[in-house]
Amino acid sequence: MFVEIGTVRNCVEAGDLHHLALFKDSISEIQLNKKEDLPAYFSPEYSHYLVAHAPFEALPSEYGKEWSMRFSSRLGVSIVERIGAESGAIYVKGLMAANGSEVYAVLPFTSIDAAASVDATFPDPRPLSARRRAWPKVLPELKGERILDVGCGFGSQTLDVGEANPSSQVFGIDIYDPQMCQARMNAEALGIKNVTFRTASVYRLPFEGGCFETIYSFFMLHHLEDIPKGLSEIRRVLREEGRYLATEPLGHHHGPNYSGTEWARIFREAGFSAEVEVREEAVIIRARKEDE
Repeated sequence: MFVEIGTVRNCVEAGDLHHLALFKDSISEIQLNKKEDLPAYFSPEYSHYLVAHAPFEALPSEYGKEWSMRFSSRLGVSIVERIGAESGAIYVKGLMAANGSEVYAVLPFTSIDAAASVDATFPDPRPLSARRRAWPKVLPELKGERILDVGCGFGSQTLDVGEANPSSQVFGIDIYDPQMCQARMNAEALGIKNVTFRTASVYRLPFEGGCFETIYSFFMLHHLEDIPKGLSEIRRVLREEGRYLATEPLGHHHGPNYSGTEWARIFREAGFSAEVEVREEAVIIRARKEDE
């Protein structure tokens, strides 16, 4: 029998479990019960904590045995990063729990815990590791007065861009409203005020033509059923002198697996001039509008 000490507030519902791996980049609020003392659980002395919480009812089979044992057994346990705290509530990053989940325990995550986890086995993190290696290469190139992130998910990269360009207006769009809700919560918790998130489709962007100096998409295009249609709409809202930078996986586990040469052809056919750089498990496409 577990005793509840608080609850989780985020924008994650049961139907969002297909984005489970991205929870690691999202921020949740742990709302402690009134009788609980915040300093007794969270202290600035520690940067990371173990949080025991209500498990997911069931995970999709593709996540495998390890994920199911960790998050869908009698108890879910997450390693979280402390972001900040205020009057009975704590913001943490990486909590693998749905909105409204009960919280049962909070313990500091120390070097002892880290050492003990060396022999743990987990599913192959290849898609995520490819993203982490590619993003530092892409981020410094994303500059301009108005910047658009197409297919931004929970908004982690969008917020990185906003933080790196404090004088810019940065926008992120995604078709899933719960993700946009979570992205706004992330921005609020981090205090990043120059980023706006909207629920929208890449096939119908809610912006006037030619209004963005820089547009980018990160591991997004291969998800589209109609890539040329998406590129046409991106081209519409890009300034004449603007730049579109897309990063796509190589050898991905789902969607089309185009080579760098094939991506260059697709962009040319969509009305862009494109330079392609292949880096390990990703291809970076730097594109500009061709004259019509």
